[in-house]
Amino acid sequence: MGGIMAFLLGFLLFYRSAVKRKTTISREVARAEALLSPEKGVKQAEKAKNPDIIIVGAGVAGSALAYTLGKDGRRVHVIERDLAEPDRIVGELLQPGGYLKLIELGLQDCVEDTDAQQVFGYALYKGGRSTKLSYPLENLESYVSGRSFHNGRFIQRMREKASSLPK
Repeated sequence: MGGIMAFLLGFLLFYRSAVKRKTTISREVARAEALLSPEKGVKQAEKAKNPDIIIVGAGVAGSALAYTLGKDGRRVHVIERDLAEPDRIVGELLQPGGYLKLIELGLQDCVEDTDAQQVFGYALYKGGRSTKLSYPLENLESYVSGRSFHNGRFIQRMREKASSLPK
């Protein structure tokens, strides 16, 4: 009899936590839709219907993917647990090849609007000696270099750009 009671109690606790989790997820999805999807004459409910793609995470990769797919006309739904600007003590170093990829995707302005600094290579220090290593930029346009910037500002700009598209 004790085993049956323990089983039923365990089942009830599991069921309650599953229902609570489902409700929490539904609220978070609604919150993300409200924050990520600006109103442009289209009802929120219509925008959320039948997305072609669902992306979990609106970080660098998720935001870039959402923008690229949305630009191609796909209906994209992005789920992010926290849309506040990431506030960590972290910078970002984007190599020249990464900057070229942002240009290709049409996202280079997301870096430019973050007080980014151009980076042309590395400086190495050891035992009082130093040397400089430059990026091999000879065959590239003069605007191509690495970029150093605040990661949180960059992510917010990427999110804004992705949410600016109607789909």
